Amino acid sequence: MAKTSRAQAAARGTKLDAERTIAVTEKAERRRVLRERPQSKYEARTAKVFSAVQVVLVVVPLAMVGYVWLAGGGTIDGLQDAMREDPAITVSFISAMCQPFVAWLLKFVREHDRAGDGGYVAANLIGLICGELLLQNVVGVIGCAVLLWRIWKRSGGELTAWKEDRGLAGAAADLSGAIVLCVIGAVCAFATWRIGMV
Repeated sequence: MAKTSRAQAAARGTKLDAERTIAVTEKAERRRVLRERPQSKYEARTAKVFSAVQVVLVVVPLAMVGYVWLAGGGTIDGLQDAMREDPAITVSFISAMCQPFVAWLLKFVREHDRAGDGGYVAANLIGLICGELLLQNVVGVIGCAVLLWRIWKRSGGELTAWKEDRGLAGAAADLSGAIVLCVIGAVCAFATWRIGMV
């Protein structure tokens, strides 16, 4: 607390520099505007849906660990044997471990939704749905699809404007998290396909 007080005092200036003021950063100003912006009932419900989906996605890995643990007989050795004997369990385990990453990405999507950046939100949710389909995670697909359905009513037409405004490089940067998820999902989908062929 003392360090913060000294920093604030330094920012305000001294008696010799009475004209000095605290510069408000752009990020702090944006947070203030987001907090002050009134939300409609629909937006408030959408925020609750975002929270619910994020919580469920964080719980998915715990449920998967419990399932694999029970499948292995409730021991560490049994857990390792179950994953070694059934490669499909290993792929499902990797898919489940990606879900907290999706929940983390939804945090940024939610912030852009609050800021009114509908194109960013729609594009990322579509990308996350594609990634979840490749990961074969039904919970993630349903959660992201419900979110997309809720925001599409308000911002469906902004997707084209976002694409034209951002360009290819900007769109790729905005979708970087969803692209990473799709790459991991493609690896898991390929592994599942190979397992099915054996």
